[in-house]
Amino acid sequence: MVAYLISDEGNISVVLKGKQYFVNSTDDVHAKVMDALREEKTEDEIFDVLDRVTAVQNYIEDSDVKVIDGIVTYQGEEVHNTLTERILKFMRNELPVQPLINFLKKLMENPSYSARQELFDFLSHKSLPVTEDGDFLAYKAVSNGYKDKWRGVLDNSVGNTVTMKRFGVDDDRNHGCSAELHAGTLEYVQSYGCFREDEDGNHDPNSDKCIIVKINPTNVVSVPLDCECQKLRTCEYTVLKDYEGEMEYHLYMDD
Repeated sequence: MVAYLISDEGNISVVLKGKQYFVNSTDDVHAKVMDALREEKTEDEIFDVLDRVTAVQNYIEDSDVKVIDGIVTYQGEEVHNTLTERILKFMRNELPVQPLINFLKKLMENPSYSARQELFDFLSHKSLPVTEDGDFLAYKAVSNGYKDKWRGVLDNSVGNTVTMKRFGVDDDRNHGCSAELHAGTLEYVQSYGCFREDEDGNHDPNSDKCIIVKINPTNVVSVPLDCECQKLRTCEYTVLKDYEGEMEYHLYMDD
């Protein structure tokens, strides 16, 4: 018989193999633990549900990536726990984990330690999707002629790759508007761009456009604090397509 307590808030405290585990009611694994307890599963069966480290490590087959005591490491260097949570989310949704491994490898090639840490703040904010090759997608507001809103000279037409020298991008996250190529969450872009509708409720062709851009984690320079980590600065992005609706998935395949 497994010993456990459930608080008024629904939090679970359970003792397994001589060790106490705490499962918050908002935890993604909470429902599975509750089901296991109701069904009077064995200690080993409940432990398998809770043992995230083992589950993740068994799922990852990569010599550079390890999960030690709940922490994801790359070549021995600890990375943010946000990645652990996203790996678990991919597993629960039966999505392939390799894109996240590709993302991590590209991220660790980023020469800036602070940029590597800050990028997790940005991605965790709205769970923006990754792509098969380990890049990620974000939104960007541009003029109706696909020019940047800062100077109006950069061509953001679909298919173009926009770049600037990395040393020209502000790496201080305490600075708000500064020298940069930037992209962000949909909420940020909606506040930054000027989007209007005509009398029939259709998009006004003279207003700004929203585009979807693809960014290599290696090229991220900083994530400013002034927008609640909802935008980032980068030295390169590729314009994939016009906005057709909010991106709802955690993973986007090439097709």
